[in-house]
Amino acid sequence: MLIIKDISNLQSYLNAYQNRKYSIGYVPTMGALHKGHGELIKQSKKDNHKTIVSIFINEKQFSSKEDFENYPRNKGFDYDFCIDNEVDILFEPSSEEIFNNDEKIIKNKNFKDMLCDKFRKGHFDGVITVLDKFFSIIKSNKVYFGEKDYQQLKIIEKFIEEKYKSLDLISIQTKRHEEGIAYSSRNEKLSKKQTQDFISFHIQTKNFISSLEKSLDIENANLKANEFMTSQDVEKFEYFEFRNNTDLSFIGSISEARLFYAIYKGKVRLIDNLKV
Repeated sequence: MLIIKDISNLQSYLNAYQNRKYSIGYVPTMGALHKGHGELIKQSKKDNHKTIVSIFINEKQFSSKEDFENYPRNKGFDYDFCIDNEVDILFEPSSEEIFNNDEKIIKNKNFKDMLCDKFRKGHFDGVITVLDKFFSIIKSNKVYFGEKDYQQLKIIEKFIEEKYKSLDLISIQTKRHEEGIAYSSRNEKLSKKQTQDFISFHIQTKNFISSLEKSLDIENANLKANEFMTSQDVEKFEYFEFRNNTDLSFIGSISEARLFYAIYKGKVRLIDNLKV
């Protein structure tokens, strides 16, 4: 595995493969790698001649300096993880390498004022601003994202349609622990009790979804979702609601929907979505 930290060296390396019509797969990450990332890498390895993983903790998508500084970091483990998963190139640039001092932030126009965007103003502006940089640097054929951050996936899908039409976005089903919760770097911040409480909440949520008639419309399902959440021992939650799979609206039946939630355990914010 090659570890490359500057754009010029990366592009020199990639040019040789792009000129030979090799397919290049790209997996963007912020490090703290886990089995969810492993599924993205595995699919990229199947689909392409070469796979690139980037590790870049993007300060522009954090709402506070504290959240940015507290984001999990484990560089040594990440290197070993990429080697074990047979990544071809690990691209790990500095912030100075990626951003100018007067960087223009791209404003996200899609799926706004709902779910995470409602509570994390500017977050998705930061996401698409950094991805615009990486897409233009790497020029891969395919890019891989997980369904766990489903709103982000839909926003990136729209952004690629608008600006990078030759780039294929491949979405990968959420990788889950045996107990059902999704793999996430933020899980490492939970105590044992918080983890068990989170697992219990997730199981009860799945049982709640299973109890609903699939012909129920989304608006009425959300009335029941509100009732369900009043019975839960959750310190804080931002949203717990059904939305349409395609356009994240409240239109349609729950057979066409996912249940989205963002809850807190202590200071740890946990998000997930479950397809009905």
